[in-house]
Amino acid sequence: MFNFSFKDKNNGLQSLAETITIELEKLNIAKLAVEKAETMIAKAIAKSDILIQTQSEHKRKYEYRLNVQPNDNENGTYFWTKVVKKLLREGEVVIVRIGDKYYRVQSFQESDNVMTGRLYSNITIEAAGKQYSLLKTFLSGDVIHLRYDNSKIRVLLNSVLSQYETTANSVNAMMQIANTPKFKLKVPGPLNLVRRGKDGESDKKITKEEYTEELKKLLESKSLAIITESSGITLEQLGIQTATKAEELVKIKEEINNATAEAYDIPQAVFNGNITEKSDATNEFITYAVGQVAEVINDELTAKLVGAEDYAGKNERVMVWLARFKHVDVVDSANNLDKLRSNGWNFDEIREMVGYPVLNTPFSQARALTKNYTTGEEDNSNAETS
Repeated sequence: MFNFSFKDKNNGLQSLAETITIELEKLNIAKLAVEKAETMIAKAIAKSDILIQTQSEHKRKYEYRLNVQPNDNENGTYFWTKVVKKLLREGEVVIVRIGDKYYRVQSFQESDNVMTGRLYSNITIEAAGKQYSLLKTFLSGDVIHLRYDNSKIRVLLNSVLSQYETTANSVNAMMQIANTPKFKLKVPGPLNLVRRGKDGESDKKITKEEYTEELKKLLESKSLAIITESSGITLEQLGIQTATKAEELVKIKEEINNATAEAYDIPQAVFNGNITEKSDATNEFITYAVGQVAEVINDELTAKLVGAEDYAGKNERVMVWLARFKHVDVVDSANNLDKLRSNGWNFDEIREMVGYPVLNTPFSQARALTKNYTTGEEDNSNAETS
């Protein structure tokens, strides 16, 4: 997924240094892209309200813990952001309810039951960066176990992991080169090399190969040494240079961002911030990227907080209300909101949908049954007087 082709550079040290520079940049960009994708989806869920469609006042009380303060140390936005990011990264999240409070599970053991509910033991819960181990064993009906399997995300994360390995191998190779420096010896062709004799000995001519070998021993020596250069002879250490161009890094970022957006089903316009006024990218983001995760939460919370009997008999359910995520301009949407009012929505429901506080008055809770915004009582009184 993260394979890119560039112009051939000089072989040897420069090529390896170039590879490491590019791979480190690819790795950083990939990490940022994955973090951005997970955060975008998590914030969309966290900003939406979790509603319980029920007439039961007891079940209504769950909404405070689900939305405002799941436990004593975390608010709802922080809690659900952590839950969704973990769900996307690891594919599952376990939440336990202790009393009326909810806690994310950091680690647990799960039994292998298939025909009956499983048991959850050796549980360690987490809240606001602190962990606590529980001795209690929970039944499957007492925990909220979210599972989300997206093969495209797994492929992307595996690509990032493989990028870690590739970069580590290149860095190891570079470390070996750094620990074994290379030198360039310039010797003019016709130059005569002479080794000075010791006391009482005459000078002796040596070959270029012999001179090179003596320099090598001198460089490998651990004792202090001084290398003298004769006229025309120079000794230079080979430097490691990189020449990564800015346009190459821009290309890397664009391809990685697009690959990450595709894996998380996020429209590229939303991910890259290229939304136009006429674009439906935000609705597509909610439908394809956020909606799937929200449905996982809907099903699990409905199963554990409502149950099969009330779901079938009373049509009760739990839902992540994604309408609260998208900003609604009441002035621009006035005509559409007007139609909702005339089609049976009461005033409080419309105010709540656009983020305004409800009034909780008889007027605001009355429903219009005609295009003239009359209520059922008004229709009946008109019929009696006619």
